[in-house]
Amino acid sequence: MKNLFASAAVLALTVGGAFAADGVVKIGVLNDQSTSFSALGGTEAVEAVKLAIADFGGEVLGQPIEFVSADHQNKPDVALSIAREWLDTQGVDLILDVPNSAIALGLNTLIGESEKMGIFISPLTDRPTEADCNGHVLAWAYDAYSTVGTAVNAQLDKGFEKFFILSPDYEAGKVMSSWVETAVANGGGEVVGKVAAPLGTTDFSSFILQAQASGADVIQVNLNGSELINALKQIQEFGLIDMGQRVAVTFLHQSDARSIGAESLQGIQFAAPWFWTQDDESRAFGERMKDITGNAPGWVAAGNYSAATAYLNAVQAAGSDDPDAVFQAMQGADLDDMFVKSGELRPNGRLVHDMYLLEVRDADEVGDSQEYFRLEATVPADEAFQPLSASACPLVTASN
Repeated sequence: MKNLFASAAVLALTVGGAFAADGVVKIGVLNDQSTSFSALGGTEAVEAVKLAIADFGGEVLGQPIEFVSADHQNKPDVALSIAREWLDTQGVDLILDVPNSAIALGLNTLIGESEKMGIFISPLTDRPTEADCNGHVLAWAYDAYSTVGTAVNAQLDKGFEKFFILSPDYEAGKVMSSWVETAVANGGGEVVGKVAAPLGTTDFSSFILQAQASGADVIQVNLNGSELINALKQIQEFGLIDMGQRVAVTFLHQSDARSIGAESLQGIQFAAPWFWTQDDESRAFGERMKDITGNAPGWVAAGNYSAATAYLNAVQAAGSDDPDAVFQAMQGADLDDMFVKSGELRPNGRLVHDMYLLEVRDADEVGDSQEYFRLEATVPADEAFQPLSASACPLVTASN
């Protein structure tokens, strides 16, 4: 089994000096730029990585940094075809972002077999750093444990105990639904109903009527992108909130708030790894991205910028783009930047860091500022993420 901290690559550096195996370091962003998840990262994430490369100086180890990007269209076959071409013939060293958990699982296997490197920002599934870990893929931003637990506990703490779960009918949705059930049960609550909506659903009427009839205190919405926008708008139209039911979301992105509007989201709480007004450094990045894209960025863009920068710093420190050497350099680095606070890169590839419980601000506070969220609480890294002792990653269990 391949060890994350293989020393052979590092010994080679002391003999051969700084090098990139093929004379170039090449980074690729592979994500959805045209369908359901495109607003969450899409071209904004592409621009963030371009900015990271420019901020790094455009070269590493004495060679220009090359960059490619592609739209996987939320189709696993398309994503795998692109990634295979990148890894096998185009010399891509690192693949970034990868929304859609089903696609991420396929790419995790491909990257491991190719012995290249991936840093996943968008996918929810934790299998690339747990049961399917291979020492070549990092998870940089979040997981179900850190987001779902934070969101559910916020409702339980307010005395709301009966939950109805509305999730998407794909891999990430199943993971979220399972984690919500676990968090509710652990907190002494009860799940009184759950449904799974197919990807691409636009009419949520039947699901909303089921939620209304369930007697739930809280409708926990685990949707993303256009599905989330449509569901929340239809919940407003049905008047569920006016009738006393609370609506909580597991995820809410900057682009979601921009599309739905603060008035319809007022008071909704959720967990996130970053928001653009959390401190001066984040705000400065946000303003730079606004100059490029016209909008304040979400955490997917910020996570991609952070991951690309950390990777390039590690390549420079290791004197090589060899994945083992880069992993080891990242483990030894001070991972504390605009996106990552209290960062620790674990041997299973999971980056843990502080998470944030956010609330949507009143519409009159937001105005046209795009400052949609206020901080309700900071959840320390060691509380936000499950302990390493609970990991199912063979690289961890084999070393214990």
